[in-house]
Amino acid sequence: MFSLHVLLVLTVAALVATVTCALALAAGAPWPTALLSCGAAGGATLGVLPRLLDQRRDGE
Repeated sequence: MFSLHVLLVLTVAALVATVTCALALAAGAPWPTALLSCGAAGGATLGVLPRLLDQRRDGE
């Protein structure tokens, strides 16, 4: 099963990707560009957020 840490990271990554895609589409970007920006934002979140959460745990 998923731990709370993994669930939090996946939920936030999905939220960031969705908001990025919606903003790109609202700005008038074509859908392939919006999907690419969505994937980049989600990937960046998956790359950065776990490290930030681990640093916070190390400080406890």
